[in-house]
Amino acid sequence: MASFVVFLSLFTLFSLFSLTQLQSPAPSTSPPPPPPPQSLLNAAETLSNSGYNAMSLTLNLLLDQPHSISFPSSLTIFTPPDSAFAAAGQPSLSLLLLHFSPLSLSLQSLSSLPFSSPIPTLSKTHASIFITTSSENPTKISINNVEISGSPVYDDGSVVVFAVDNFFEPNFTLPAPQSVINLNPECVEFSPFSRYEEASGVLQSRGYSIFATFLDLQLMGFVNSHKIPSVNGMKLTVFAPLDEALIGDTGNFLQYSSIFLRHLLPCKLNWNELNGIANETVFRNYVEELSMKIEKSGDRVMINGVEIAAPGLYENEGIAIHGVREIIPVLDSTDEDAAETTFMKLEKKKVDGNCPAPDRGEF
Repeated sequence: MASFVVFLSLFTLFSLFSLTQLQSPAPSTSPPPPPPPQSLLNAAETLSNSGYNAMSLTLNLLLDQPHSISFPSSLTIFTPPDSAFAAAGQPSLSLLLLHFSPLSLSLQSLSSLPFSSPIPTLSKTHASIFITTSSENPTKISINNVEISGSPVYDDGSVVVFAVDNFFEPNFTLPAPQSVINLNPECVEFSPFSRYEEASGVLQSRGYSIFATFLDLQLMGFVNSHKIPSVNGMKLTVFAPLDEALIGDTGNFLQYSSIFLRHLLPCKLNWNELNGIANETVFRNYVEELSMKIEKSGDRVMINGVEIAAPGLYENEGIAIHGVREIIPVLDSTDEDAAETTFMKLEKKKVDGNCPAPDRGEF
């Protein structure tokens, strides 16, 4: 074993000396370079004491060639075992410098880097090496598919030395990302809920197309297959504004939910029932802190001051739709103070709506 180490040391020394001599500048009268940093000398000694004789000799030889190699104050060295040096034959200077990074990288730093993260090196022909740690086994850190052997061999805060299983492959390329294809997506049959399809068709034929679209789409947010009016008794009154009244707001997507819900009451009131309600009765509707006030003037019935222009547009067992000329506004503070604190209470005529609070998850 001792003879093998001596042979390996002499072989490495000769190889590196040949390489560095080719790159050494001509003699000059310039002052001698400063001595190598003590941290690197300590690292070389620790490498030797830890059984990494080949890398220890390599580092010492590189430190003796300051005109060829300039080491930064922060450095991370990845050292292959002596057996890897013996198997490599005569490693080139470029390959050796691929194992020197001008960064001080702790084990924690390396483990936090995601797959394919580049690490700069001192090699002029191969600028970076790459993290290849598998997400399936993140505790085993690897670079260019070469595993790091645990904790640092040497670490003084500026210079860090890690043992690796082998030399990094200089021509390493990251694998192309693979698209994950689910061959069994378990798709289910989609049946669009069309409870209000008939009502929507009537609205479209009478000049209320925009609100008909709201009815088709947004009502899905709280009327689902488990809350169909004919099943659980939930009933609605819809006050649909004309298309002309909504055109100015159709581009404001953020207001769609508020505009739509502002025109709903959580009970069914046909035209006869609306006529039978006492003047200035106030309802709570689906929009938080928004009330709807029924006002009468002669034969006219108004909601928050907006006249019902087309009463009884559509009616079935769960919904009554009335047309209004304009968008229903929000009551002012004076009218809001007059609103009942209960969810809904009629003064003259009790209407049983049995309306649960809506599921507004889609809004």
